[in-house]
Amino acid sequence: MKVKRGFSAVAILVSCFTVLPAMAATFEVPRSFEIMYVDLESSRQFGNDFKVDVEEGPHQIVVRFNKLLRSGGDTQTFQSEPIVLNLQFEKDTYLSLKAPYVSTVRQAEDNVKDPQFSIIDEVSGKEVDYKQQMLTTKSGLQNTRDFVAEVERLTAKNSMSANVSSSGPDVAPTKMSDDVELQMMQFWYNQSDKVTRKHIRVWIADDLYKPEVSSIQFEMATFWFKRADKESQQAFQQWLIKE
Repeated sequence: MKVKRGFSAVAILVSCFTVLPAMAATFEVPRSFEIMYVDLESSRQFGNDFKVDVEEGPHQIVVRFNKLLRSGGDTQTFQSEPIVLNLQFEKDTYLSLKAPYVSTVRQAEDNVKDPQFSIIDEVSGKEVDYKQQMLTTKSGLQNTRDFVAEVERLTAKNSMSANVSSSGPDVAPTKMSDDVELQMMQFWYNQSDKVTRKHIRVWIADDLYKPEVSSIQFEMATFWFKRADKESQQAFQQWLIKE
């Protein structure tokens, strides 16, 4: 499958489509985990491997269990597959990933297969809800894998297969292809109500247009449109005409 690159921050969750004057929230993990990507950008652009600052709104954060243990004089590395988290950050939110302390090889091996953790709102002390997806285990050297492309494919596949609410708008026809951006534009358009669909169409004709009341559907559809190349943008516009 061909996946276009050049992702500039989701998640689904995405700093590209909501411009705020300053970072408004924080996400932190313990030393037994690492933050790999925020909206598919390297975590180091946001801070470091263990703590990042993000803007208010939805974000996709990729983490993994990553533990070094000494055994018999040697140091062993234990790493799980990347875990894709979809999180919603409110203003001044401080979310922490909490995990049991790992001190033995057996505990580390178990966490490689099935990382155990919860996410806590440090302000309220309550556990927060989140959506989680995990990449499939692959053989071979891990440093040769393109994790960004794998996360993109996983996100697009699961988003397109999500069930549309029975009370929501009718689903427009979707042509499946290897074009992730086109699939995501179609998906978010299908998730929109009639008013939001109209806003999307008007925005495509005038990218300076801003509806008085926005929505996640509008933001995501326009985000993916901006990210798409001209060929994909034209394909989406042609799809809208047939819709």
